Amino acid sequence: MAFVLRVLRLEGEAVRCGGRELAAPGSPIWIDCSPEPENLDWLASRFGFHPLALEDAAHADQRSKFEDYPGTDFIVLHRLGSHPAGEEVSDQELHAFLTADALVTVHVDRIVELDAVFDRVTGDPAVLGRGPDFVLYLVYDAITDAHFHIADELSDEVEVLNEEVLDNPREREMVGRIAALRHRLAHLRRRLAPQREVLAALSRPGQSVVRERTVFYFRDVQDHVVRITEQLDVSRDLASQTMEIYLSTVNNRISSVMARMALVATIFLPLTFITSVFGMNLPGTDRFLGWWLVGATALVLPPAMFLLFKRRGWF
Repeated sequence: MAFVLRVLRLEGEAVRCGGRELAAPGSPIWIDCSPEPENLDWLASRFGFHPLALEDAAHADQRSKFEDYPGTDFIVLHRLGSHPAGEEVSDQELHAFLTADALVTVHVDRIVELDAVFDRVTGDPAVLGRGPDFVLYLVYDAITDAHFHIADELSDEVEVLNEEVLDNPREREMVGRIAALRHRLAHLRRRLAPQREVLAALSRPGQSVVRERTVFYFRDVQDHVVRITEQLDVSRDLASQTMEIYLSTVNNRISSVMARMALVATIFLPLTFITSVFGMNLPGTDRFLGWWLVGATALVLPPAMFLLFKRRGWF
């Protein structure tokens, strides 16, 4: 369901949920909105965010990055998910402005993990009381856990394909399936790898908007992202090996077929020579004797050559 803007504000021991009227200074707040021009203009007037950061937030084609502006951190991360058809990897871009007292998240589509954290903060004032930076950690931690699930699914799919190649290497669609899987792994790896640097920047001590006690939490999320990228690297290597095994199996099968065809041609080569010679009208040749000679040769020579090749393991 589409949304425009929603605000959470900590007042005493309760969290109020509403609109822009709650975005006054003095208490920790979380603003979650879509990148509508009126929302971005209001954020510029309310918080004075840098125009370059607001311009990036207006376009959903940014790479994962961390930018440190005076009093504000601007972060771009991606929430990746499996396509319903299992063929592509969906990509949801999440922009975040983090100040000492406010968290502003900007995104186009609903993000399941963000909604879950939003509901948790709404019902638990202590969470927002720990600061907007801790709320941002909860969002990133939930998204990273979702990425773990996707990486596990792709790893399982690679292993299944590897077993299928070994058991049934003749499937014609195998190349397309392996290529599609490698494409999805590469896309996931390309999106997640830069997030390690982003989380490393958030877990750096001595920042103005990230509290020292929250640094350790971001460091834990960074460790999770590193583990996911390592898992993806292993899956990509296994997918490449699966492709090599399949192509090697196909080449070996073609070579085996060509070798058998060459042996068959070799068996019939002497017969072709004999029939060609005795098919000519040569003077002084006993026709009846020649017929028996050709017939005996045609009956004896092919089985003898076949048994010889069989004994040597060529068949």
